[in-house]
Amino acid sequence: MYDPKRPPIAAANDDACLTAPSGVPVIAAWGMGVDSTAMIIEWVARGLPLSAVLTADTGVEREETYAFLPIFQRWMDRHHIEHHVVRYVPKRFKHWPPYFSLLENCLTNATLPSISFGRHSCSLGPASETVSFARDE
Repeated sequence: MYDPKRPPIAAANDDACLTAPSGVPVIAAWGMGVDSTAMIIEWVARGLPLSAVLTADTGVEREETYAFLPIFQRWMDRHHIEHHVVRYVPKRFKHWPPYFSLLENCLTNATLPSISFGRHSCSLGPASETVSFARDE
């Protein structure tokens, strides 16, 4: 629980909290939004190690988001940052009709993303399955 009288373990501007043990890969999750984009740019500007950037494409991002994707990929290429976009591709169809995007998943399973309930967390499902699949490959 937050206690305003207790100091934080590491201040936000303390670079000591931004280091990883030697030899440990540092992977950034890029959601293609402003926060994760700014975090990656600042990380690189500080000269901190970044092993790779991983993006889980839900298949139903906004048109503007998909338009920005190649722009930021070129920026990462210029900064020699390895980056991968992964997407859930079903191999066995347990559900009918089969789904290939987060929207189709919600429609097939009659569910809603957490934002519909006033929560602002990532959906666990195709995106996390995609990341797990990419990690195991």
